[in-house]
Amino acid sequence: MARVRFEILPPIEHPEQSVCVCGNLRALGGWDAEHALRLEWNCGIHVGEIEVDAGVTLEYKLLREGDWEAEAVDAWGNVPPNLRRDLWFDATIHHTIADWKDRYTGRLAHDRVHSHALAGWRELLVWLPPSYSTDHARRFPVLYFNDGANVFDPETSPMTKVDLAADEWVRMLAAERAIPEAIIVAICHPEGFGEGMRSDRDIDLSLELGGVAYAHFLAEELVPAIDARYRTIARTEARLIGGASLGALNALFAAIEHSDVFGRGIGLSTAFGDLDMAPIEESPLFDAIASHVALREGAKFYLDYGTEGLDRGYGPAHYSLAGLLREKGWEDGREFHIVRVIGGSHDERSWRRRLGDALRFSIGFDQDPVLEEELVGITE
Repeated sequence: MARVRFEILPPIEHPEQSVCVCGNLRALGGWDAEHALRLEWNCGIHVGEIEVDAGVTLEYKLLREGDWEAEAVDAWGNVPPNLRRDLWFDATIHHTIADWKDRYTGRLAHDRVHSHALAGWRELLVWLPPSYSTDHARRFPVLYFNDGANVFDPETSPMTKVDLAADEWVRMLAAERAIPEAIIVAICHPEGFGEGMRSDRDIDLSLELGGVAYAHFLAEELVPAIDARYRTIARTEARLIGGASLGALNALFAAIEHSDVFGRGIGLSTAFGDLDMAPIEESPLFDAIASHVALREGAKFYLDYGTEGLDRGYGPAHYSLAGLLREKGWEDGREFHIVRVIGGSHDERSWRRRLGDALRFSIGFDQDPVLEEELVGITE
């Protein structure tokens, strides 16, 4: 016999709602949703176990509340083929559910932009909110995120198979009138390795390598292309740039160096030390902030760090950053907000949980009633 444990990370909205595994075995209901294995909600995930004969091939699908109309779909809204697993030994099966069939809204699309600064193409994933297809006169703020493979699709997220669920957060918070509906642009990095066996992703983002050119690409090439192709609000205060770890470092650098383009910034577990883990005093981001006589009025930056793993040592850098921002005239809770997340760690699952608070501060209507007033009624 082999013991199989399911660990399922649900979508952001109502994550506690029941998740079932329905499949070809009697223990999974024999494709009868009413008798599917109902998992237990436990510390943010749904878990359950069955025993099967060794050598069996498991086929199954994931459902919400045992309803085929609430079947799990992929990041594009498509119902995927049956999940399969050949079982010879005990196993733990992990899945992140991108969304449910009866809730999926908005539209995810591929796009690409050629960059002279980077001497090549950058692939994009662009999510258009539900109202984009129904209100053709309306324009939208734009949220830009580095590490595009991690932003929407758990299947393309390296290693962890957990995405940031940026589309889910925007859709849910916009429905609550907490933030505006927004277009999300996720920038994908080349897959491969360059000189010194540095990944092409690191070359894009590291300020020690190609990160300055990449930040120029974001501000001077990508943003104009997106403004030309989509119905955007082409104003500084309606553009946000964000990321996690090294992606956060580059995002915040781009927002400082190109403050006339990006008015909002999000940094989750920002890797201030860059690839070489240099002392915070040598951080290019700190140098960029220090070199500005004054920072842009009305900007909003959200930064956070956890207390576990790699994030455990990030406190001093954030304290130093807070002091530097205050020296430049920024006020805590107004232009910037730095949060120490108890139990937070340096990984996609933790960043996924934290992204909602980051969006609420950086583009939230309760934090910025002027933004809400300006967005109402913006049309062609």
